Amino acid sequence: MDKEYLFSGKMKLRLLVLDADYELVENKGIIKLFCKDEDGNTILVLDKNFSPYFYVMPKENKAEILKEKIENLDVKKINTRILKVEKIEKIWKGEKVELIKIIIDNPRRIPDVREIIKEWEEVEETFEYDIVFYKRYLLDKQIEPMSWVEVEGREIEGKKHEIEKVIEAESIKPINLEKEINFKVLAFDTEWIEENNKSKLIMISLVCNDKTKKVLTSCEWEKKPEYVEVLKNEKEMIERFLEIVREKDPDFLVGYNSDGFDFPKLKSKANELKIQLNLGRENTPIRIVRRGRISSAKMKGRVHIDLFSFIDHILSASMKSEVLTLDEVAQELLGIGKKKMEYKEMVEIWSKKEQLERLAEYSLWDSELTLKLSDLILPQIFALSKLTGLLAFDASRNTYSQLVEAFYMRKAVEDNVLIPNRPKTEEIEKRRIAPVYKGAVVIEPKKGIHENILVFDFRSLYPSIIVSHNISPETFNCEHKECKEKNKVPETKWHFCMKKEGFIPKHIRKLIELRKEIKEKIKKVKKDSSEFVQLNNLSQAIKTIANASYGYFGFVGARWYKRECGASVAAWGRAYIRQIIEMAKKEGFEVIYGDTDSCFVKIRES
Repeated sequence: MDKEYLFSGKMKLRLLVLDADYELVENKGIIKLFCKDEDGNTILVLDKNFSPYFYVMPKENKAEILKEKIENLDVKKINTRILKVEKIEKIWKGEKVELIKIIIDNPRRIPDVREIIKEWEEVEETFEYDIVFYKRYLLDKQIEPMSWVEVEGREIEGKKHEIEKVIEAESIKPINLEKEINFKVLAFDTEWIEENNKSKLIMISLVCNDKTKKVLTSCEWEKKPEYVEVLKNEKEMIERFLEIVREKDPDFLVGYNSDGFDFPKLKSKANELKIQLNLGRENTPIRIVRRGRISSAKMKGRVHIDLFSFIDHILSASMKSEVLTLDEVAQELLGIGKKKMEYKEMVEIWSKKEQLERLAEYSLWDSELTLKLSDLILPQIFALSKLTGLLAFDASRNTYSQLVEAFYMRKAVEDNVLIPNRPKTEEIEKRRIAPVYKGAVVIEPKKGIHENILVFDFRSLYPSIIVSHNISPETFNCEHKECKEKNKVPETKWHFCMKKEGFIPKHIRKLIELRKEIKEKIKKVKKDSSEFVQLNNLSQAIKTIANASYGYFGFVGARWYKRECGASVAAWGRAYIRQIIEMAKKEGFEVIYGDTDSCFVKIRES
């Protein structure tokens, strides 16, 4: 198929989805997808054909009355139109249920409509009212960020966007296309000192994967390197930073602790100097998005990645580094560290205006390290983004439980399963005070130096237990006598149904099968190839979601929370490890150490 062609004024393109958002135009939600075409051009796709909705579960025999009541709702109070009210069926707790689907035009009015309806006597519960509009779109269309879609539509003018083309879509669908795009990545770093009791910006460094290197400063000196550009003051430095970002037009703007340090400092200084930090592909300033206790800097159409967040939430568990400074992380992951300079040295160099070249080198190297780390880490983020359906912005910042939840929300839509609501504050507090369930078996290591050791290691023990014993919230304590007898949880009175595959076991099984296929493919490709990198990162992403599903059962903020499921997985884990230990002892082996999913034994001397 041609990558782009015209017919009757329309065009069809194959595009890779980078980012998504929405805007309101005359009370109607318009989906915005920022994409790259096959030549690397940036394309904005607008879709006006998708409407927000949520579900209402009626009380028994009240569906028809409730539907009629909603259709006659006075919408003048809520500043939106109800476009459609329909009865549908979805799966809830393993069974088919009848629901009322309410479709409106303004996504921001869903909470208002729900607020009116939720207390009606005909209403049992309301669902899926808290899913952000563009996330709802990605879920329903089954669009994977960082993957390809086919868009059919027509080109329109887009004056406020710094992009090559704007397409008003008639249809969008995901396609299976394996084609690499060379994204433009720009890493940056800022240096600050305290001067006269005020925070002063002294340098901004930028390094792009097109070989551009730049340090912006407000201090002139003789024989400065070519990469140093001197501006008059902090205001001009920030304005030049914005200008370079626009000129380079990177797809990804990358920092290290940029959410926690660089952007808060830049935003504060920009406010003081009355500058708008317009860093996206629209003429709008960055937004600080609250994520629980953490804030993140977001820009439209350009993806800001803070590598520290991903390392802190995902990679740190398997790293040796106890502190996650840029120096420690780069030493471990790249084998190279930062240039040495203490803060007091930085202050002294700036105040005396001596050795400024050393300070510039220090600043530039931080950005170079960040860019080198991004080469390693961005593909890992992209793999998780594709698997979970999250934008790279979110996938890079989410915790294990949030990634797992996004994956199951996507699968719920695929399976026509109703997504459970987030727990309210009171429910979260109730979950917090529940007793901690017993974890894995730990056999204390025997002192001394041992040789002739055998290691028994369960492959994907906890995911395999979930699949083998069909552990899922809706399969817990079914009424079948056979299940009570044959699938009883060790050390408890609980059991899980074996008659019908549970929602979570089904998808963990598929993940295990997919990872097995990928491992076979990996054996056949060269280790230095891009295909190897892609497959390996996808394998790691699958492992992350499968292994973290056990912990997700006990996460107090989980939609699919079920403490008994987590406790049951741990109980079966203990039973299997004990079984292996007993078998080893019977065969005359000496058990040296055991923990969670492995057992170390000493070979008996003949």
